[in-house]
Amino acid sequence: MQSAVPELIAALCPDHAEVEIYNEKEADVPLDRHWDLVFFSYLHSYYEHTKVLSMLFRQRGMKTVAGGRHTTHFPADCLQYFDAIVIGDPETNVPALVKDFERGEMKREYGLPAATMTEIKPYRYDLIDFSHNRMRLPGIEASRGCPFTCNFCVLTGHESYRYRPIKNVIDEIKFKMVWNSHYFGLMRDSFIFLDNNLGGSRRYLRELCEALIPLKKIWGCALTFNVLRDAETVKLMVAAGCRYVYTGLESLNPESLKAMHKGQNKLKEVDVIIRRCFSDGILLSFGLIVGADGDTNEYLERLPGYLADLQHFSITFLGIMCPYPETTLFRALKDDGRLLPGTMSRDYDCYTVCHVPKFLHPSEVAEHYQRLCLELASLPKVASHYWTKLMSSNQPRYKLTIIGSGREILNLRNNLQNPQRRYIAGLDTLEQWDREMMQRLQIRPQYLS
Repeated sequence: MQSAVPELIAALCPDHAEVEIYNEKEADVPLDRHWDLVFFSYLHSYYEHTKVLSMLFRQRGMKTVAGGRHTTHFPADCLQYFDAIVIGDPETNVPALVKDFERGEMKREYGLPAATMTEIKPYRYDLIDFSHNRMRLPGIEASRGCPFTCNFCVLTGHESYRYRPIKNVIDEIKFKMVWNSHYFGLMRDSFIFLDNNLGGSRRYLRELCEALIPLKKIWGCALTFNVLRDAETVKLMVAAGCRYVYTGLESLNPESLKAMHKGQNKLKEVDVIIRRCFSDGILLSFGLIVGADGDTNEYLERLPGYLADLQHFSITFLGIMCPYPETTLFRALKDDGRLLPGTMSRDYDCYTVCHVPKFLHPSEVAEHYQRLCLELASLPKVASHYWTKLMSSNQPRYKLTIIGSGREILNLRNNLQNPQRRYIAGLDTLEQWDREMMQRLQIRPQYLS
C-alpha cells in the first residue's frame, strides 16, 4: 500500500476489527497468512503486482478490495481481479463495504459521495512499526487536491482543493500522533504533512502555521513554488517549525514549463527564493523532470551546470515525464499519435519513457535520465550541498535536517540498480516473480497503448 494509506484505511474499520497493515516499501506481504478481508491501494505501475497478490489470496478464500486513483479510472479491468472496488475517497465507502461484508452482502462496487473534510478521521498511528523504516516520520493530511491545472498531474480535473478544520489537524497532532523514537530521539516531535500542496490556500496555510507555533514541533511539507515567493509566509512557516519543503520545480527550461501548463513557476526568481529559504532555516528540495516537450539535448546536457550556478544540490526527485492515463497530457499525446506502442500500466512509473517528446528521441531521454541520476546524486554534489548550506541558518534542527538530506540526494541512484533496465516502454519486462506468477495464474498485463 502507499505510505500512510494503510493507517487511513485502518482508521475507517470498526473498533472490533483486528487490523494488520503492510507497506511493501518497508516489508514484504506474508503470503502464508490468512485474513478475512484484504484492502489494496497501489500506484499505476504496481497494478500487475497487486493483481497477482489479490488472485493468490482469492484462491485461498480471502476477499480482496482495490481502491485508489488507478482503480477509480479503470473499474472494469480491476473487477476481474478483485472481489470489490472502491471508487473515490475511502471515508464513506470503506465503512459501508465493511458493514456489508460482515452481513455477507458485500457489493462489487462502492462509489458513495465523498465525505466532508470535517469527517476525516485521525490515522491509526498506533499501527506504524518504525523499526521497518527508522527514517520514517508520522504523516498527517491538512488538505487534499490542488488548485492548479498542470497537464501531467493526476489531480487535474479529478480532485478539487479543500482543507480540514485547523482545530481537527492540531488536535490530531497533539493527541493522536505517535512519534519515531529511533536515533536517540532526534526525530521525536517531527512529522510531515502528506498534502499534495499544503499551500493551495495561502490564507489557510498562514492560519495553520499560527496554530502550530505553540506546539513546538518540527515538520516538512510539499507545496507549489509560487508560495515560496511570499517572504512573510515563509518566515511564518519557519516560526511554526517548518524545516523541509519539497517543491516540484520540474524544469529550469521556460519552454518545458510552458508545455506543462505550470505558469506558477517563475524561473527568474529561483536564485533569490533558494537563498532566502535556506537562510530563513528551510531545506528546499526540488523535483525535476526529464523529457518534457520543451526539453532539448542542449538543455539537459547543461542542467547540472545551471544547478551549480544556483548553488543548489538538493535534488531529491528526478523523473521522466509520465503521461498518466487519466491526465490531459495522456489524451493529447494519444491524439497526436506520440504514445509509444504497447505501453503497460507497469511503465507509468515516472522512470520509463512512454511517449515521444517533440525534440528528443526516447533513447535520448533514457540516456539523459541515467546520466543525470549519476551526476546529481554523487558524493561531490552532497559535499557541495553541505558546504554551501550547512551554515546558512541557526534555526533549531536546521543543521540536522541538512545532514540527513544527503542520504535522500544519493537515493536518486537507486533507480539505476537494475543493469537490465532500458527505461523505455516496451523494452523493459515485468519483474521476474510477477511475470512467472502472471503466467501461472493466466493474468494478462493491462496495455494502455
